[in-house]
Amino acid sequence: MTRAAWIVILCFSFAVGTFAGEITIGSFNIEWFGDGNKVRTDEQIQLLADYIRSLEVDILACQEINPKGDKSGNGVADWDDLLRELGNGFNGWCGATGIRQRLAFIWRPDHVQVTDLGELRGIEREPAPGTTKKTFPRIPITAYIKSLDGGVDFRVVAAHLYWSDDNARYSEAERLNEWLAEYLVGGYDRDVVLIGDCNTKPMGDGESHTSVTINNLELNSLFTCISKGHDEFTTPTSKERYDHAFLSRDFLNEYVDGSWDVRRDLVGVYPDVYMRDISNHVPVTLRILDEDFDDLPPGEWGI
Repeated sequence: MTRAAWIVILCFSFAVGTFAGEITIGSFNIEWFGDGNKVRTDEQIQLLADYIRSLEVDILACQEINPKGDKSGNGVADWDDLLRELGNGFNGWCGATGIRQRLAFIWRPDHVQVTDLGELRGIEREPAPGTTKKTFPRIPITAYIKSLDGGVDFRVVAAHLYWSDDNARYSEAERLNEWLAEYLVGGYDRDVVLIGDCNTKPMGDGESHTSVTINNLELNSLFTCISKGHDEFTTPTSKERYDHAFLSRDFLNEYVDGSWDVRRDLVGVYPDVYMRDISNHVPVTLRILDEDFDDLPPGEWGI
């Protein structure tokens, strides 16, 4: 499919868009971008950039990024190609851990100011109970976000939890909850969103309804999983619901109720084309009010 045909398709897709007085936050696993068997041609990277622009997200957490990989074979890392294709209206930053699959942020600098980028201090790789696997091959990343159009500011934490080992994933979720609990009592801004690929298991009788991972992230009732109860799958190939978002107790009053969205419109119409050119995941998004209900400082975390 040509780029011109893709643009026509995107024009007829149902994007959430940027709402007046609101900020849109998203998460997107781009499937072995720059690595693995997912070879991206230059044209496919252009199409991916077109698609990300069409989402109209102000801050996008990304998973499965190899920032040095050049699967397109043009002599430039695919991640750098993507940022170039996105253009001046977008900035990007990639985490330091994870050999072939890292975490990253993409944002719109004309809408939000992003500071204090880094990985969570104090999150250690350690053996998880009941398994030989070590937790956090990809240390969660964080950034402090402030709207340039209104008053809202908040901390975003992006994660990609274990896929292949349940005990490692459960342990990661519990440890991440503990870290966030310590942050929330530290006198810093308590508006926090945790978002990403949590690798919760099959819909139906699996983890999507009684999830140890989600329960561990909701320990102490400090965070609420706004995606819980929404049964839309986020992986077109396996029809599982891996991707979630959690809001801190203080941040719930700025959440636009009902705005959690699994962006399956395009893959629903063109599944084969989407999974070939874009990803085996679909993006997820939510909206928050562009108002600030606290005056606490951001807190200095990160690398």
